[in-house]
Amino acid sequence: MESFDQSVLSALANVEFITARPLSGGLSNRCWLLELRHHIPLHKPDSSSRSTSQLVSSTARQYVWRPNAASSRAFGVSRQHEYQILSLIQSQHVAPAPYRLLESGLLVEWVVGQVVEEEQTEPTGNTKKTPLLSDDDLMALQARVHQLPVPDWRLDVKSKLEHYWQFIPEHVKTPLLQSVYADFQNKALPIGFADTCCHHDLGRYNIIQTEDGGYKIIDWEYAAAGDPSLDLALTINANGLDPFMAVNAYCSALQITGTQAWHKAVALWQPWCEFLTLLWFLVGAELWQDETYTEQALQLLTALTV
Repeated sequence: MESFDQSVLSALANVEFITARPLSGGLSNRCWLLELRHHIPLHKPDSSSRSTSQLVSSTARQYVWRPNAASSRAFGVSRQHEYQILSLIQSQHVAPAPYRLLESGLLVEWVVGQVVEEEQTEPTGNTKKTPLLSDDDLMALQARVHQLPVPDWRLDVKSKLEHYWQFIPEHVKTPLLQSVYADFQNKALPIGFADTCCHHDLGRYNIIQTEDGGYKIIDWEYAAAGDPSLDLALTINANGLDPFMAVNAYCSALQITGTQAWHKAVALWQPWCEFLTLLWFLVGAELWQDETYTEQALQLLTALTV
């Protein structure tokens, strides 16, 4: 059984490790839920006294450890950028608060609550995913993300495609895949809207309904400045939404009356989203030797080439 390497926490002062357990999910990450005890001195010892004892307040808290690992490098994830975006938007209470950026990874607060898309067992024994967040509310949350402070780095889609390509084995790069890759690299990117803050992975699997009934978005490793219509297209794909409905709901949340330009931009971005996801699956298939990732990629390749 895999064990947590406590040495990565050595830079933390007055912190005691209690427990760690690996978290399920997290397709780009293999993260850990940690419980740490903070020992906070209540006053400095009297230097004139021979006694070195002092009163200490101890508090146990839970964090998520997001490591710098082979997977984060392969997917082009920057923990420094993730820390910066979480710090930038911390006052908005829409994401976990960052705790510490360390050499080996990032510690963020553990958000207590329920993922808004949970598998539930039916009386027949089958499982289904039941959303705890309506499509309209999801689009309102997407709109809220786009109103957050804008990071000073942006997603370059062609550079991201090139990065993924470097981590895909040569034997996987069939003539058909190479042809599709060349087509995307040679054609112009869609021109949408001015950059906003974008999450770039706003699936229901990354949204937590907190104990007070609110919502927090987790897993900000892909967040960057970018075209909001690209982010919207990615969200539509990640949640299997009807594009027409989703764009209208998004525009309604932002009181945008001219929806036609948004429908057009999202439609133009859709194949780019599919190809980004295709290459992402191929990188994941190589990392974790998981054939289901390859199957997902092949389905997307077929859809792009019919």
